[in-house]
Amino acid sequence: MTWPRPSIRQLLLGVNVSILSVPILAVVFLRIYDTHLIQQTERQLIAEAVLIGEVWRDRWLEHSGLATDTAPSIRPSGDDAGPFFPIEPILDLSEGTLPPISDPPSAYVEPSNEPAWLAGSQIMPLLERAQTVNLSGVRVLDHSGCVVATTGNDLGACLGNLPEVAEGLAGRYSAVARERISDEPAPPLTSISRRGKIRVFCVIPIFSDGKVVGAVRMSRTALDPLKSLWFHSHNLLVALMLCVALTIVISLFLSYAITRPVAAITAAAQVTARGEERKGPLVAKGLVPDEVHRLGAALELMTAQLTQRANYIADFAATVSHELKTPLTGIRGATELLQESGQQMSDEQRSRFLSNIDADAEHMEQLVTRLLLLARIQNTREAEEPINLLAFFSQLKERYGDALQVSIVGVPSLTINRAHLESAVRNLIDNGIRHGNGQPVEVMVSDRNGRLEVTVRDHGRGISNANRERIFERFFTTERDLGGTGLGLAIVKAVADNREGSVSLATGPEGTTFTLLL
Repeated sequence: MTWPRPSIRQLLLGVNVSILSVPILAVVFLRIYDTHLIQQTERQLIAEAVLIGEVWRDRWLEHSGLATDTAPSIRPSGDDAGPFFPIEPILDLSEGTLPPISDPPSAYVEPSNEPAWLAGSQIMPLLERAQTVNLSGVRVLDHSGCVVATTGNDLGACLGNLPEVAEGLAGRYSAVARERISDEPAPPLTSISRRGKIRVFCVIPIFSDGKVVGAVRMSRTALDPLKSLWFHSHNLLVALMLCVALTIVISLFLSYAITRPVAAITAAAQVTARGEERKGPLVAKGLVPDEVHRLGAALELMTAQLTQRANYIADFAATVSHELKTPLTGIRGATELLQESGQQMSDEQRSRFLSNIDADAEHMEQLVTRLLLLARIQNTREAEEPINLLAFFSQLKERYGDALQVSIVGVPSLTINRAHLESAVRNLIDNGIRHGNGQPVEVMVSDRNGRLEVTVRDHGRGISNANRERIFERFFTTERDLGGTGLGLAIVKAVADNREGSVSLATGPEGTTFTLLL
């Protein structure tokens, strides 16, 4: 299977798309990574809240004089979904963030000797010690949403007006992401302090005997993506080096794919221009852009055509010089004799020499005319026109009279230079008449798959095996003494080649048949 060659436009487009995609992918990656960090923070807060809720509920049951509840504190009784009840993060930055909390608590209450307060006071020292390590803000709320244990200074504040707290007291896990506004400058990347701009809040309800007896509200500033990337600076440096290496590889690839074949074509063209023989083709091998490959192929074809044409011209000139030498020699010899001995010649002798000069001149004129026609057919593209083949062959029949028999089976449509078609057909007919032993030449015109097929048959003695191989060569003739130029059948072959057709022959003692396909 041959894969299509990429074009230079496609290669450059691919590189530009790759370059353009880098910042886009970076932005998308940072956005996805930011969401990942938010969800990672939320997951850590969930784990801490579950432990805090379990500890607080045990203390609450103890001070309430109730038996220890063996059911998980975050799961209502009667839920038979299975032995495990994992809480998955629900935050997604694509849904946006909430503004910072601006409304004050709905109310403040004083601490009391209620079980919720007593349990809260017992775990507060634990929460404060843990905060020095996990940096999380903790608010343990009673069933009414008031803070009974905290790592801050808002003990007794009732937070039931916050949407996440209301969801948690209703028995559902909730989480929100709020913008973080700080009056302090951002800490350096190497600082232990978090420098993110988003703070995560989550509320987990605490159940006992199927009822919500409290909730744990956790909060923490999510890790900033830049700070997180700083922690992975070694990996980023490796990735950067890989990107640089990839850029170098892409540059070398483009240089290899574009400049190498262009340089190879240039070098080969320079060798050809100096007239030296090339050792390899102009078309570069391997990975080559389509335009460069087509350029090399076109130059290869052009070079071959120019070489062929140069050889043709050289051969043509040598042959013409040879063919014209005989009549020119005759004319010159007769002229010299007339100049030297013309006065002593009889009228009959002078007339014979003048007749020879005229015959040689006529032969030269005929030779030059046919040479020009052959050159025009082989080397130029002349105007073409639709030919009415019925009328064309009817006119030939009128021209040759009884010497020609025409049979038309089917006539295709044909667009061709009229002079070329007439030269090819008439040369075949004239050749048949000369070698037909005085019998009519038979011409059959037919349609072969939309192409014109002309069959010309004579009733001569046929063509010898020795002459059969050279019959279409220029200047090959067996009738040179009778004025033959040896260009008639060469013209027929030139017309066939020019039309991407063919001309063939079948010969024997009963005659010769030429088949012209155009």
